Amino acid sequence: MNIIEILEAAIESEINSKEKYLKLAKEATDPETRAALEQLARDEGNHAQILRDRLTAIRLMQDLGGV
Repeated sequence: MNIIEILEAAIESEINSKEKYLKLAKEATDPETRAALEQLARDEGNHAQILRDRLTAIRLMQDLGGV
């Protein structure tokens, strides 16, 4: 795997985790548990965005002949 493939796989993993936490949050009956799961989902979304930003930067560098 190259760096692009690794980042794409990592982004997919973060998105899947976010969706899983959101599903669990909807099923949670305890408000504290629901809030914790919603926070975890937000965290995973943030992680995915960080990885997307890195992927964009790497692709730009490749387009410019830097990588």
